[in-house]
Amino acid sequence: MPTTFPCPVCSAAMAPFDTAIVLGRFPAEYHRCPECGVVATRETPWLAEAYDSAIHAADIGLLRRARRLSAMTSAIIRFEGLKSGRFLDWAAGYGVFTQAMRDKGFDFWQHDDFASPVFATSFKDDGEGRYDMVTAFEVLEHLAEPRAELAHLADRTDRILFTTSLLPDPAPKISDWWYYMPGVGQHITFHTVDSLRRVGEHLGYELTSNGGNWHLFHRGPIDVRTKAVLSPVILSAGRSARKLLRRG
Repeated sequence: MPTTFPCPVCSAAMAPFDTAIVLGRFPAEYHRCPECGVVATRETPWLAEAYDSAIHAADIGLLRRARRLSAMTSAIIRFEGLKSGRFLDWAAGYGVFTQAMRDKGFDFWQHDDFASPVFATSFKDDGEGRYDMVTAFEVLEHLAEPRAELAHLADRTDRILFTTSLLPDPAPKISDWWYYMPGVGQHITFHTVDSLRRVGEHLGYELTSNGGNWHLFHRGPIDVRTKAVLSPVILSAGRSARKLLRRG
């Protein structure tokens, strides 16, 4: 019989979902949770090889993405009245985003367990103190145990702004969705809105999500403008959304 695993989000028994070859040579089994919908591969002997370089050569949009992320983050900081606050970019990579935010005048710091920063090198998080908001961009798809791995952040902030692409409905097979990325091997957990909500509840947060790629864990109410930019309506608005961010 196929091996079954507990869901990393809600602990329900996962069911076999699909298979793939990771990094061109590792057979991988993907499982799906019937309760929260998360898809994950639970045995990952290839991870050390996959993280031989923290920033994969296939990531050719790093600088462009940092500009886009800084626009959204800056707007939400303004909407929430946090311009004089203290912020952390978790899994910051080379520090490009941290430097971009510091260039805008925000007190941003950085942390990464796998990469050495090239930018903002003097602003490494020392593991102490609280932050008004933590950002975690393209991180949750890398986490095998999201509740446990985010717990230390939840102790240090009331807001986590993050990106991860949610599973389409119905969940596509591995060969039918680019975000699985078995050729790279670093993406191992794929979320639904429900699975993110359950992660947030476990950590004491509410979830606001645009249903696609932008999400905010928060304790307490948020500004109506933050709700607007993190809404499915804005996700589909394209150019109009960018105008709203600039007006913020």
